[in-house]
Amino acid sequence: MFGIILVSHSQKITDGTKEMIEEMTGTSDAVRIISAGGTGDGRLGTNSVMIMEAIEENADCDHILIFCDIGSAILSSETAIDLIDDEQLAGKTEIMDCPLVEGAFAAAVQATVCQEREMIIQELAQL
Repeated sequence: MFGIILVSHSQKITDGTKEMIEEMTGTSDAVRIISAGGTGDGRLGTNSVMIMEAIEENADCDHILIFCDIGSAILSSETAIDLIDDEQLAGKTEIMDCPLVEGAFAAAVQATVCQEREMIIQELAQL
């Protein structure tokens, strides 16, 4: 199973992206999507602890891919990975270098067809 974490400065962006992906791909045991946008209290910004908790919620996934928008979303995601005590969990978590919406959508679609990390990464490299 793939875990997909959406990180943006706006919870509305990640909630909407999650809704769109789930609507277009259907419910699947192959992918779990978590919206981790905003600060957790309704403000714009990012929250490393909230992102870390999203990673921990995906601990049972084989691979965890984080999709970010800009700047501090990436920094907060890097910090969240650094906060993980479990080296195996941190090791299977990676930040994707691609657009948030398009990348997360492409990864979710690909993961419903194929559970090979390398194939998904290859698909994302074309964005």
